[in-house]
Amino acid sequence: MSTNKILLVDDNHGQRITMESILKKSGFAVVSADCGLAALSVVEKCVQEQEELTAALLDIKMPDITGIDVLKELKQVYPNITVIMMTGYAEPDYAIAALNAGATAYVLKPANIEQIKNLLNQAIEHKRLQEENMAMSAALIEWKTKLEKKVEERTGQLKDAHKLLKNLYEELKKNFESTLEVLAIAIDQRDPLTYSHSFRVTQYAQEIGKSMDLSPKELEKLRYAGLLHDLGKIEIHETILTKEGSLTSQEYEMIQSHARGTFEILSKFKFKSSLADIPLIASSHHERYDGGGYPNKLKGDDIPLLARILAVADVLDAITSKRHYRTAMPIDGAIAIIKRETGGHFDPKCTDALFRMNAANFIQVHAADFLEKCEMSQIIELSPYTLMDIFNASVSPEPSEEQKKALQLFYNFYQGPVPERWSDTITPAKDFGEAA
Repeated sequence: MSTNKILLVDDNHGQRITMESILKKSGFAVVSADCGLAALSVVEKCVQEQEELTAALLDIKMPDITGIDVLKELKQVYPNITVIMMTGYAEPDYAIAALNAGATAYVLKPANIEQIKNLLNQAIEHKRLQEENMAMSAALIEWKTKLEKKVEERTGQLKDAHKLLKNLYEELKKNFESTLEVLAIAIDQRDPLTYSHSFRVTQYAQEIGKSMDLSPKELEKLRYAGLLHDLGKIEIHETILTKEGSLTSQEYEMIQSHARGTFEILSKFKFKSSLADIPLIASSHHERYDGGGYPNKLKGDDIPLLARILAVADVLDAITSKRHYRTAMPIDGAIAIIKRETGGHFDPKCTDALFRMNAANFIQVHAADFLEKCEMSQIIELSPYTLMDIFNASVSPEPSEEQKKALQLFYNFYQGPVPERWSDTITPAKDFGEAA
């Protein structure tokens, strides 16, 4: 580990000294700098002495130049270096700029030291595998004309190395997704009543997408768009987001502007080609199937399919969750609204898939924030039922005993009120706290 040098740059003296000490005690070879220009001097010295830098930990905000400026210079000199950005602020523009400039991960301060050590160990392993791959490739070129058996052995080693590299790629992908989750959390936490909204919308959308037989790549794209669909709300003042009661027409226009804001922010990301339409998908979740939505009044199939799925998932979470101006709706009322708006607000293919959603899966998403308090065996008992089954049981004039059982199981966890006609026979769920 001593031959793998780590660059640590932080203008906070106490945090830098503490992290440097911990990393050195853990066996890492660390060189540090207290500002961006000092970091570039360290890089220049390493180049002169022909020393490699395996990884860098960069603070973003520094008094002279930013960590992103340092990142760009580092990538010029060491294209394969692993760079981890550190900041005390969950600001989308910094995260976007860092990822576009080649950062591997983006972590919030105070940094989790175990996460940092994990990322550094991955960087060291990545470098080792690259060097090993180069060495084995050279050996194969030299030996392939001499010994076929030797070639087969080395080919097997290369396959193993490829497998390890693939695993490392998956780790890097997880780091990217965790950065997106940090952005989603930063948005949702601005209003306590919408905490976890982006995660629930994402999970509802995934359930709908699976029912519609989307490919794994489309489901991945849907997940990213779901997490980021409300990113534009970062530009809206909290007094409007958390306002009790009805919004004025001007305030409602400001709320509506978040869709276009989402597109503008996400357009700054340099997504790979297979994900290039995420800005349009994420920003189109308020478009209506009949063309009456916003921001672009798209209609029918002109709205991306994944955006049509998000539109259903977003409304589902909104009407089954508590808001400043109302409580969550009874499930029969919520499903009735979506049925009524099918063909108008929503694509019928998407609502049909929603109605087929397993009731147990719905509850696990709806109750995600307090799932540890729930009796999982009772949730599993809901597995034979769909949301449409629950709706039909709720509105049935003469429900069967099986339907009554399903309703009671559902309302053991659902945080909306029991329909008035069932108030004498169905016991509502206990208050699990700020559930949905």
